[in-house]
Amino acid sequence: MHIAHIQGIFSPEHGGPTQSLTNYCLGQARAGHRVSLWALEGFAHTSPAVRLPAPVESHIFATEWPSVLGRSRAMRAALRAAPKPDVFHLHGAWLRAMHYGAERARRDRIPYLLEVMGMYEPYSLRQKWPRKRFARWWFQDAILRHANCLHVNSPSEAEALRKLGFAAPIAVIPVGTPIPSRDVPESAPGLETLKGRPFVLFLSRIHAKKGVELLLRAWAALRKSEFAHRTSADRALVIAGTGDPKYVAACRTLAEELGIAGSCVWPGRVTDAQKHWLLARAQVFVLPTFSENYGNVVAEALAHGSPVITTTGTPWRELPARGCGWVVEPEAAALRAALHEALGRPPDELHAMGAAGRRWAEAALSVGRVLADLEQVYRWLLGGGPRPGSVELKR
Repeated sequence: MHIAHIQGIFSPEHGGPTQSLTNYCLGQARAGHRVSLWALEGFAHTSPAVRLPAPVESHIFATEWPSVLGRSRAMRAALRAAPKPDVFHLHGAWLRAMHYGAERARRDRIPYLLEVMGMYEPYSLRQKWPRKRFARWWFQDAILRHANCLHVNSPSEAEALRKLGFAAPIAVIPVGTPIPSRDVPESAPGLETLKGRPFVLFLSRIHAKKGVELLLRAWAALRKSEFAHRTSADRALVIAGTGDPKYVAACRTLAEELGIAGSCVWPGRVTDAQKHWLLARAQVFVLPTFSENYGNVVAEALAHGSPVITTTGTPWRELPARGCGWVVEPEAAALRAALHEALGRPPDELHAMGAAGRRWAEAALSVGRVLADLEQVYRWLLGGGPRPGSVELKR
């Protein structure tokens, strides 16, 4: 099968979406499929697009001004002339690159699946809403209406699309998570200052949506309490990731104003080895986000055996019932309370919670499981077999 993936931004700074599509492409190529990847580069505050190794066929084009539109006449022309794939899998919204893929698919009657990636969630639609309202009228809603199937990562995202009136079949398939080795070194290159030091971890794109400021305020309140002196005063808050330099600087200034700069560690962008070490060694992982359609890094933390604190803005409501984390409102006081409870637990209890999360990830969230579900959807779209269990039809 020839699978053509299209994603507008495919740079390291794009975080989870870049990593998940990398996993899809490499996994499908290893399974013997022909895989082509189409993407753009040249966006503000981002590195060049990732080039995947052969046999994945990477087609990368420079975005034209204004880059916010994600347009490229060269990409559009190349897509029109490229060999016909069996199926298109589009990833994301708002960029013209998605329109080019849908346009080619409709012209040649090629089925296409659109991964919406949370971009039609209520919170996301409220951000920069004039621009998004115009894009929906211009081309974006038509891509969803004409899709042979929509791909979402959680039931709540599917519900949001139905409320907006989209009638296409919806495949509810989580983002696949690699299950890492249990072997973890004592330290990681570049992170030697954390060796032997307990720490709480935030690892994501540093953006206002992710709740970094809430976390800093919660951490400051926790540090000022008697609890901090009764436990480990040496404990660090590690804030790993990159973002708009101005926003990152503002967050670091806030940490100084709150008097917690000395307990905060900012490693910036981390390597795969550093990421593995941080997720495996953290006492607790925290994603205090206001809104996520999925939250790839939550699944990664679970796979590494780290208990998780996240918010009601994510679809991870099962964490408490599965005994591997906490779900709270995206508020500083609620985060502080969850941190207080988590860090007050004995190490063996936190370890047991982490083990429960890893078992869940192994059973339901692995890359292999997700690739198998996606292949079922592709074959169904091509007329091969009954409707997969992951696909919901409009009632």
